[in-house]
Amino acid sequence: MLKQIISQPLSYRAIRALHICIVFGFIIFVQEFLGFPQAGWAGFSLMMIYAGFDNGTTLFRAYHRFWGMILGLFSGYILWFIGHLDYRLLILIIPVTVFFAYFLVGRAYSVPTIFTVNTAVIGTGYFAAHSEFSITAFLVDYTVCTIFAFVICVVFEFFIFRKYGLMKRFIADTQKDVVNHLLGLINLLNQEKIDRSRWFNACINFNRSLNEVNNLVSNSAFEHSSEAAVGDEFNRFVLLTNKIFVALKALYSAYYTKRYHKHDYNQLFLQVQQDLVELQQLINSQQNLTIQSGTIYDAQK
Repeated sequence: MLKQIISQPLSYRAIRALHICIVFGFIIFVQEFLGFPQAGWAGFSLMMIYAGFDNGTTLFRAYHRFWGMILGLFSGYILWFIGHLDYRLLILIIPVTVFFAYFLVGRAYSVPTIFTVNTAVIGTGYFAAHSEFSITAFLVDYTVCTIFAFVICVVFEFFIFRKYGLMKRFIADTQKDVVNHLLGLINLLNQEKIDRSRWFNACINFNRSLNEVNNLVSNSAFEHSSEAAVGDEFNRFVLLTNKIFVALKALYSAYYTKRYHKHDYNQLFLQVQQDLVELQQLINSQQNLTIQSGTIYDAQK
């Protein structure tokens, strides 16, 4: 059994998991080597960079984590100083920083990082367990740790992990996930009676896959030599899947309107069929990705 597992080629996720374990093992060694009190921030910074599993987001997070940390430490020190002018200002400062740290989570990664670092600086500065706490030493240690984490991440991603072609593996894995969810939508449309609940859930799953694909495209800008992995063919795949999803939802909605069986409905159906055939040829899929039966198919006759 063990020999069979070892002999099989590792999947993208298995290789990525091994990479992350190696990096974390190395950063733990670095923490022990540094030896100063706040050395644990190095592991924390690396954890924030590698949060999530996507290969294309690692350098994206590292870049934004670094600049978010610099701005967060600078602004955090200012807030800490203002709080010392009048401790009652903490009643306003702490809730505001915590609120923005969570409220801005969906923005560029550097933006919420600024406020999470603010919270760490203020919280540690005011509520340290020992009386000889130095805010300056804390800021210096935090900066050094984040720089170490950033350098380690870049070195491993650029010079060690790059040869495994993880971006190409990740693209193939993402494409497969999108196609499987698209096939689920088509199977529902091929039925004589479409279950609305199942259709709604299938749309949510497919939309989630498309969001991952769109994020992959934007994050690939931070991947070294990304043009080799994310080229015109993949960009065409992204455009086609987004276009097909919108058209499938339009066909489903038209089934419940007066446009059902009309000329423009038939035109939309034919266009969707052409796009599905093009997508099938683009990804060399052995599965049939066309609408060939059901109420949606019968409506264009």
